[in-house]
This record gives sequence, C-alpha cells and structure tokens, in this order.
Amino acid sequence: MTERQRATPAANAARIAVAGVIVAAGALAMAGQARADPAVPYPPPPSGPGAAAPPPGQPVVASSDGPVGPPPPPPAGAPPVPEIPNPVYGSGQSGSGPLAGLRDIWHQAQDPYGLKESSPDQMFVAAPPPPGAGPAPPLPPGYVSLTAPGSETASPTGPAQGGPPLPPGYYPLNGPPPPGYGPPAGPEPAAPPTIAQVPPTP
Repeated sequence: MTERQRATPAANAARIAVAGVIVAAGALAMAGQARADPAVPYPPPPSGPGAAAPPPGQPVVASSDGPVGPPPPPPAGAPPVPEIPNPVYGSGQSGSGPLAGLRDIWHQAQDPYGLKESSPDQMFVAAPPPPGAGPAPPLPPGYVSLTAPGSETASPTGPAQGGPPLPPGYYPLNGPPPPGYGPPAGPEPAAPPTIAQVPPTP
C-alpha cells in the first residue's frame, strides 16, 4: 500500500464548491456586521410665532419651505469672452497637434528673421543711419551685413599663411619633428642566439 491515492475530479469539484460556499458565507457575515445603524435624523426646527429657539449646540435642519429670494445679479464687469469660432487660431504655420508647436519653434530657430521665406524683392530693408553717424565698422571676412551693405570685408584670396612666430621650445604641428623626438638612436640589439637541434635519444 505504498501507492498514493489520487483524488478523482468529482472530489476536487466538491472541495472547490465547499470552499466557495465558505468564502461566500464569510463575506455575507462580514457585510452584515459592517452595516451601520442609520443616522438619527435631526429634529425639524420649531415653527410658528411662539416657538422657542432650540438650545445652543443642538443641531437643526434648515427648512427649505420659506420664500425664495430673487436670483443674484449678474457679475459686474465685461461679459465673459466667447469661444473663438476657429479653434486652431494661433496654432502657428504648422497647424494644430501635439508636435506643431515644436515644429514652429524649430523653423523659427533655423530662420529667426524669416529671410528664407521672403523673396529677393522683399528683402529686409534697414532704416537709414541717423544724421551725423559715421560709416559702419568693417565686418570680419565672410560675414554679410543686413543693415550696412558696404561694411563687408573681402575674404583673403588663399588660406591663412604664417601668423605670429611660435615661442621658444614650441614646434609647428605640420613641420618637421623637434630634435631628439623619436626612438633612441643606440646600437642595434644583438641577434638572439641560435639553438642547435639535438637529435632525440632512443
């Protein structure tokens, strides 16, 4: 009798049903205990001409049977702003949507003055200089002025050559290496000794 007895499917179903009944009965019993007693209603306020006032600290229910006053006046000031008829008004050039504002910011950052969108005949025109102002200072090579067209400086014809001399002890990056730079110049290392082949011993 060392074999283990297996429960039949009917026995398993019965155990599950009994457990379900126990859980349901426990839930119903707890719900019955958890139900609170109904609150005691507040006494109605005394009515009539000779009724005494309730004692202080005693809660009373305000009666809603009395006369209703006129409605409150409308708020003072300008009327509220009505909803705009076009809900995408002010959404920018990219329309509405979650990424339209980011797209507008990106285009504004790439062309802050709107020069790419304007045609050549609608180019930005600067105001004339005030009376008594001298000429505009020259710009560095490669820069174009939007307000003073004559202040551009011609770029040099070739790449920049020279420059100030290097301080002593410094050498140019594209020139010859400084003296003593590189591997040490010593005698060549001796060749490794040769090992003679010895025949194996029997």
